[in-house]
Amino acid sequence: LFHRGITAAILFVGPVFGVLYLIVLPDGQWLAVVVTQIVAVVVAVCASIAFFRVGIWLSPDADVISERGFFGRVTHFNKAEAEYILLSEVYTSDGSESRPQLTVMGADNRRLLRMRGQYWAPEHLDTVAAGLPIPATRIPGTVWISEVREDYPESLYFFERHPTAFVVAAIGATAGTAATLMLALALVRMLST
Repeated sequence: LFHRGITAAILFVGPVFGVLYLIVLPDGQWLAVVVTQIVAVVVAVCASIAFFRVGIWLSPDADVISERGFFGRVTHFNKAEAEYILLSEVYTSDGSESRPQLTVMGADNRRLLRMRGQYWAPEHLDTVAAGLPIPATRIPGTVWISEVREDYPESLYFFERHPTAFVVAAIGATAGTAATLMLALALVRMLST
C-alpha cells in the first residue's frame, strides 16, 4: 500500500505540476504554482504520517482495546462492552473486487471498532476476531455498501450512512480550496506588478 501510494503521488504530482509550470513560466507567475505544490506536498506528507500512525492494540491479558484513528483520535473500549462482531465482504465502489470488513458492535448497536480491508490485511481482521470471545455475524455472500447501509446502518461511518452529505461537503471543500487558490494567485499577481 505504501509503495502504491508513493507511485500514485508521483504519477499525479509530476505531470500535473509539470504542465502547470509550462503554462505559467512564460508569464512569470510561477510563484503561485510553487506555493500550491508546497502545500500539496505538506498535505500529502501529513496524510501519510497519519495513515502510518493508525493502530489497534489488544491483548489476551488486557480488558481494554484501544484504537488510534486516522486523525489521531485514540478511543478505548472494554472487551465486556462488545456484544458481537459483524463480518462482511463488500464490493468496492466500482464493483471490480471486494474487500473484507470487520465491525465490533456494542450495546444498542453502537459501533466500537471498524476495520476495512483496504487498510487492514485479512490476518489483522482475524487477530481481532480471535481476540474477542463473542459471537460473529457474517453477512452471507458479497454485498454492496448500500445493502450494509440498509441492514446494519450503525456499523458504518457517518459519510457512508449519508453519502449525499459527504458529496455536498466534498463539493464545498473543493469550491473553498479553489477560491483560496484563486485569491492567492490574485495576491501574487498584485504583488508582482
